[in-house]
Amino acid sequence: MKVAFCILSIVICLTSHGFANDVTDVTWETMSNMNYETGTMPPSLRLLDNQVVEVAGFIVPLDDFSFDYVKEFLLVPDPMSCIHVPPPPPNQMIHVKMKRKIPLNMDYRGVAIKGILTFTEPEKGLFSYELAGISAEEADIEFDDPFIEFDEYQLDDTDLEGTFLEDTFSEL
Repeated sequence: MKVAFCILSIVICLTSHGFANDVTDVTWETMSNMNYETGTMPPSLRLLDNQVVEVAGFIVPLDDFSFDYVKEFLLVPDPMSCIHVPPPPPNQMIHVKMKRKIPLNMDYRGVAIKGILTFTEPEKGLFSYELAGISAEEADIEFDDPFIEFDEYQLDDTDLEGTFLEDTFSEL
């Protein structure tokens, strides 16, 4: 009886320290390997179906829009992606439903979502991903900002000479 209790205690300790809670980090490059028209994918990706994974990306809110919290959203690879024209391909969007609402302000630099990943076939016959979100934390994601050239552009007084902007900006 004591031996059985010791073995049971060891098993419980081992499983509570991460052996049963392995989380696989998944990249957008890996997810792009699924053909969203046919659903074919490499075996390494297929193994992630119904597994706990962590994916870093940016939030596109879907639920009742609130500036503070979000529970249902699309996770996309960069902040310039959105569901408007043109949207990212289905294999570059994850439909996330969180267990609890998360603060929307954590998306300024990206967010890492941990949850159970599943592969789906929506009504229109395109394969995609869903994630039952368990937790979220801020992530510092580097991305190429296509508007950075505008931020870095500095006007000096000679750029405005002789233009209608000269009077406007000289008052500032």
